[in-house]
Amino acid sequence: MSDESFYPPRVQCLFDAFDQEGEDLYLVGGAVRDRELGASMEALDDLDFCTSARPDTTEHILRYDDFDIYELGKEFGTVGCVLHGPDDEGYPKDCQITTYRSDEYYRRGSRHPDVEFGDTIEEDLSRRDFSINSMAMDGDGEVFDPYGGAEDLEAGILRVIGDASETLAEDPLRILRVGRFMSRLDFEPRDGLREACRERADHLLEISRERWLQSMTKLLKASHPRVALEFLEDVRALGIMLPEVASLVDLHASSPIHHKDVWDHTLQVVEQSKPTAAQRWAALLHDIGKPWTRTLRDGNITFYRHEEHGAMLFEGIRERFRFDNETADAIAFIIENHGRTTQYTGEWSDAAVRRYVRDMDPYVDAMLEFARADLTTSIDEKRERALDQIDELEARIESLERERTLRPELPSGLGYNLMETFNLGESPLIGELKDYLEDAIVEGRLENDRQARYYIDHLSEYPPDFLQDALEEINRPDP
Repeated sequence: MSDESFYPPRVQCLFDAFDQEGEDLYLVGGAVRDRELGASMEALDDLDFCTSARPDTTEHILRYDDFDIYELGKEFGTVGCVLHGPDDEGYPKDCQITTYRSDEYYRRGSRHPDVEFGDTIEEDLSRRDFSINSMAMDGDGEVFDPYGGAEDLEAGILRVIGDASETLAEDPLRILRVGRFMSRLDFEPRDGLREACRERADHLLEISRERWLQSMTKLLKASHPRVALEFLEDVRALGIMLPEVASLVDLHASSPIHHKDVWDHTLQVVEQSKPTAAQRWAALLHDIGKPWTRTLRDGNITFYRHEEHGAMLFEGIRERFRFDNETADAIAFIIENHGRTTQYTGEWSDAAVRRYVRDMDPYVDAMLEFARADLTTSIDEKRERALDQIDELEARIESLERERTLRPELPSGLGYNLMETFNLGESPLIGELKDYLEDAIVEGRLENDRQARYYIDHLSEYPPDFLQDALEEINRPDP
């Protein structure tokens, strides 16, 4: 545990500003927890404070001492400010300063709490969720720990303050917070917390879907997502939020013929994948189409077209969790195409590699990353052979890119040249002709990045059927 009792100068100035006005200020929550785990102040980006000052007073103190403040939620007791300083000292640091609270609860479906302000640090800490989050540090760096949070950090356990069921009733999202801490710290819930989560799991339906998404993404991106996902499944939370994923549990046990444990495979892929939102979510969801596409053919179990079905199921998930479009599009693409990369063999022609890149753009790198994570065989030789194949494909893509032959490049203004040469107006036909030329470049039938005349001469000498039909229609005499 850290014994440091000092702050960087700009953080210390914040403490001094409140002290000069006779108001308490404490660093609380995750920053104290992480410092107790050994993190330095420089490593902490987000700092949460609590204070005896009411919101208007907090804002007055910050403005008077020329801190950079921003609107965050004064009606909930919180004022935000940004501390600026040298990059190598961990600046800028985002700070949220909240008035002591004596009570806090969330109305059904609300993203914001109803709060009652309190008067003491003891009162404020008593209504927090876990003991490890109920420590405070004053301006001298002294830790105030009335609920044994430091001991629980040492023991690696998660324990609520007070009655676990009542704590979860105040904010059911705390069920996901248990999972988040399990995923981040590999801690074990104790003192009836697991049982309380199971009892209260259906109350997650009262929580806004934006909060679901935020918590689940943090859980998935942390270091130990497997134990957290197993916990969510055990306490019913996974089935309530993501029945498509919960349906993978014990799927293999219901099969008339043995096949691999899809749930266990999913958990392995999640842990092996790159810790980004798109990769981890795709890992969790990539096989959700399997329960509905499993068939027995010629004595073997197949999951034909499970990728397409999984992508269809994700359409509902993206709406349910209200993903941003950029992340959702990437996830959907990985789910629908995750089997493509491992189809590669060294017998592929350069044209086949170009087709793969054309079909996977703009997610080529993401697909290569995911293909590596999707390998869960326990046979080392088989795994190494598959990884070598992916590495070889990546090397060939890089080689073609260096040669500037990977992606078709047509000259600018070609559309105008096509209209002028063939007496065509603006129409979808121009786009079709460009697609035709790009396909010919990919197949190696035409050279890349030539002058417009080169492509026009080719079309004049070897017009595709759809161009020939259009020209005949244009030149047909009026009746």
